[in-house]
Amino acid sequence: MRSWPFFNYFFHYVLKAKTRQRLLFIAVVGLFLSAFSLLVIQGIMGGLQKGLIARSKNVHGSHLIVFQEITSESLRDLKDVLRKEAVPFYSELEVEVMIKYKNFVAPAKLHGIDLEDERPSFLSEKDFTGLVMGSELASKIKAQFLDDVQVIAPGVTDSLMGEEVPRFISENLSDYLHSELSEVDDLEMWSRSTMVQNLLRKNGINQIRLFGDIPQNILDKISKIETVTPFRILSWEKMNESLVWSLNLETKVMLFLFISMSLLVAIAITSGLLIFYSKIIKDLMSFWILGMSQKKLVNLCFRFTLILSGITVIVGGIFGHITLKLLERFGHELMPDIFVERQLPVHLDFSHIVISLFIPFSISLIFSYFSFVNFRKENQSFVSIVRSLG
Repeated sequence: MRSWPFFNYFFHYVLKAKTRQRLLFIAVVGLFLSAFSLLVIQGIMGGLQKGLIARSKNVHGSHLIVFQEITSESLRDLKDVLRKEAVPFYSELEVEVMIKYKNFVAPAKLHGIDLEDERPSFLSEKDFTGLVMGSELASKIKAQFLDDVQVIAPGVTDSLMGEEVPRFISENLSDYLHSELSEVDDLEMWSRSTMVQNLLRKNGINQIRLFGDIPQNILDKISKIETVTPFRILSWEKMNESLVWSLNLETKVMLFLFISMSLLVAIAITSGLLIFYSKIIKDLMSFWILGMSQKKLVNLCFRFTLILSGITVIVGGIFGHITLKLLERFGHELMPDIFVERQLPVHLDFSHIVISLFIPFSISLIFSYFSFVNFRKENQSFVSIVRSLG
């Protein structure tokens, strides 16, 4: 508490005095904007990334069980475990095919799902009397509702007049899917598993998709089920390693660019403090004459810069959090209809807050210390300064 008059004097000097240094005031404002903008950027980027991941998991599932061959008994045991643990799932026979309508041909990934399983939310209202096709995939081949589409399996052939020709089957387009994911809408389609089994002349399924957050103990229980051939349990992150890597790289590049731009604020902090210390040297000598030790004065100057930086960064973080709440509530009025996310998504966790406060404060701490060391070297003795003034 005995140091408060000292800090009060310098707060008044920085904020209210007629002779206040504008460069130091600009540095304080820059520090505020650094914490504010970093929190807002992380909140919005986190929301966009979380929305993309959530949409992808809604279609592809959080985990995928892949097997080459499985008996009906093992499959029944596996489904019993999933139903007992209340894990949403559906089994499917997946195959890569070519689809053709008139003269238009496009590659596709066909999912033949077992309609006896719990249907996922994105397919719950779809008509499975024919093909449920991604909207962009249907647009590629110019197919419309109820058009007959040829589904060709290039890996399976039939002998026709002594020649091997790819096997195909015709189905009508019974429904569309618009998932707002380009890799899904451009490539994938769904149908009954019996239709795909008829195309491949193959019974059974080759994978099961699991949805929702699944505890590790349930995954361990599933992995212990015995099957004819070993099976793999792939997480969404494993299935989308390139996307996860890209999102992490995006975050790291954003932080790197932000730190690089914050160096401009650091230059203002260094220059402002050097000028500030040179202007208050006479006031410091007044405190020294009144009985405060030179070492304590110098240390209090450094503490003052830390307190000023800390308060500025915290205030910037508070204003950033308020801004994110306002964007979360009223952001839909800012975005046009062409955007997937009409309402600006916001996702903020503890790590975002720590980074937003830690990076600006660390930069301020490092460059303030450089200024403080230079000030201490130039003013090693107040006695010599008093003599020079005399």
